[in-house]
Amino acid sequence: MTGQVTFEANMAKLDEVVAKLERGALPLAESLQAFEQGMALLKVCKGQLEQAELQVSKIVGEAGETVPFEGE
Repeated sequence: MTGQVTFEANMAKLDEVVAKLERGALPLAESLQAFEQGMALLKVCKGQLEQAELQVSKIVGEAGETVPFEGE
């Protein structure tokens, strides 16, 4: 075990933060703190997805195939 939090766990945490913010019941200071936490989680999730994309590209490239990724 590497100790790294999984993408799924990070997404679940991000969902919780978003739900708190959407309820609108937090005081301003807590809302800002939750927003900051959410942005940090978003950055981590994006990095994990980029790593997965690189890994898939490497695997596909080793097989002699090319698969374009769409999105950006």
